[in-house]
Amino acid sequence: MVEKKKASNKTREKKAGQKKGSKKGSPTKKVKGPSLTDELKKIVAGIAVLVFIVATAAMVFDFYLNTEGPVKNQTKRATSADAGKTANTDDGGRFPGGQGEPGIKKPLVRLKEKPAAVAEEGDGPVFEIFDDSVSPEKKQRKPDVDVQANGPRVAIIIDDIGFDRKMAAALNRLDQNITLSILPGSPFGRQLAAELHEKGSEIMLHLPMEPVQFPEVDPGPGAILSRMSPDELLRQLRKNLDSLPHIRGVNNHMGSRITAQSSKMHQIFTVLKQRQLFFIDSLTSPKTLCRASASLLKVSFAQRDIFLDNVQEQEYIKQQVKKLVKVAKRHGTAIGIGHPYAATLETLEKVIPALRSEVTIVPASTLTTIPG
Repeated sequence: MVEKKKASNKTREKKAGQKKGSKKGSPTKKVKGPSLTDELKKIVAGIAVLVFIVATAAMVFDFYLNTEGPVKNQTKRATSADAGKTANTDDGGRFPGGQGEPGIKKPLVRLKEKPAAVAEEGDGPVFEIFDDSVSPEKKQRKPDVDVQANGPRVAIIIDDIGFDRKMAAALNRLDQNITLSILPGSPFGRQLAAELHEKGSEIMLHLPMEPVQFPEVDPGPGAILSRMSPDELLRQLRKNLDSLPHIRGVNNHMGSRITAQSSKMHQIFTVLKQRQLFFIDSLTSPKTLCRASASLLKVSFAQRDIFLDNVQEQEYIKQQVKKLVKVAKRHGTAIGIGHPYAATLETLEKVIPALRSEVTIVPASTLTTIPG
């Protein structure tokens, strides 16, 4: 019995050994790693997800920047109690004092901060504010050689015409030698150009140009912008000039950035030279290069001396007119720029009779010369 048990035990051990041996001797299956194709697919999918996230974030960011928010980017309007104050920008938003044509949508100036002056709904267009600290350089002003023979002469230019027919007609009645500068794209610009020319007024194009505050401050339809290629600039300029009949010259609406870029002014003056038009620098930037460009291209040129109505109060405007006369008596000539405000019209109605006794009011073109 003992021997049988030993034999059976040996038999079991032998079988167990055979099983172990068979496991050791059997071939092992290799585990396959990820293929190159699978890895590439994962990388491409990851990149696609990343691009989608970035694009979505960019769209949201762009939408935020270009959408008028409730406070930050909205077109600002102040209250009528603030009328007559001046904003501290070189050519930011100027606001009207009189009523415009009913039912006409008026241009607005976009400002980051609340403007100091006001435009009530239904008033005339929002005009630019000029900085009085930007003054003509004394070294550029020489006494007129004809001052003894002709006496002091003054040109009064009223900008931003084209939105109020009654105002334009009233200004024309004050003195036919008041020069009227019309904005391109204004609702009555073309009609007024024809009517005012027929009545003997000199007509100018008030050419919108990019200010340093752009795009927060928008110069309006037909603007010359710094991003324009030469072809785009010339095309827009010619379109503006062609939009109004009887144009004798041009002055800038805003433009503190463009007038400081000689390449842009060279392009503009090339067209003015071809059309025999003069240019008057509204002088909205101390860095203006208009005189140098006019000298190079032999374009008849002048620049403003006094802004008449930065503050829309009659007493202030009267003082500005006195300054204009003083400059004219000192240098022989002077150019004043105003806007079609009710306060400006009412003041000019009162002062022009006395003004004529001290100076001669002349069209702006007569005070332009080719700079030496």
